[in-house]
Amino acid sequence: MTAEPHLVTPHFDGERLVLEQRHDTDAVRYAFPGTATPPGPPHALSLDEALHARIWPVGTAETVLRAWAEGAGPVETVELDDPAAVPPVRVRAGAIVIRDGRMLVIRFQEPDEDGPYFEITGVRAGSLRG
Repeated sequence: MTAEPHLVTPHFDGERLVLEQRHDTDAVRYAFPGTATPPGPPHALSLDEALHARIWPVGTAETVLRAWAEGAGPVETVELDDPAAVPPVRVRAGAIVIRDGRMLVIRFQEPDEDGPYFEITGVRAGSLRG
């Protein structure tokens, strides 16, 4: 069973997108009405202003602004898409270094586990047992 998507209805006043103005510690940002608590005062932005504004949620803003900028007209409803609500995926770089037929690895052993363990340099998420 999947959850029903939460839909947002962007509101336009003529040629301006109406958003709720929010004040962060360092800047002003905007939110689609009904997506932030407590609600902020309404503020209408032109396309040029909206393209350079900090609008939350980012995924929803991209969908609305892309359609508007490409001349598709105002989007009636769009799914609430907030990438910040998804747990981050840890991504790390790694390298395999081979010289003279030997591979560079990091050898370690956890105190309460079997071992030793070997990791490719730069990789921490998964280790290679040896």
